[in-house]
Amino acid sequence: MSNQKKNVWYIALLIIGAALYAAGCLEYIDSFWSGMGGALIGVSAVRLMLLVRYKKDPEYAKHVDISNEDERLRFIADKARSRAFFFSILLLCALGIILRPLGCVGESQMCFYTICGMEVIYLICRFITNREF
Repeated sequence: MSNQKKNVWYIALLIIGAALYAAGCLEYIDSFWSGMGGALIGVSAVRLMLLVRYKKDPEYAKHVDISNEDERLRFIADKARSRAFFFSILLLCALGIILRPLGCVGESQMCFYTICGMEVIYLICRFITNREF
């Protein structure tokens, strides 16, 4: 995605976040959505500052470009995502098993349904990736 498109995207998220936060402060919506707006404001502001730094600091831009093209760093990031996926499945399994005897049957089922959904998404992504390579 080009920097111009990223700028527009982050500015849009900043505006949406500000609107959610303002609506929460005026008590039109509950505090969850107000907190979501605050998070969007924070993430968008940081990303916009990084894009400005990328444009103004050629040394930083060079460093970012090199790190984005480095195969070793991509491998490490892919490995970290793979482990995070694996451990989240283990955690959800353990939570589902623990919640069942405690009488939280609905919550236990949601843990197992989430695992099933994650596995379906994984299989779809693997199928698509196999077709690309």
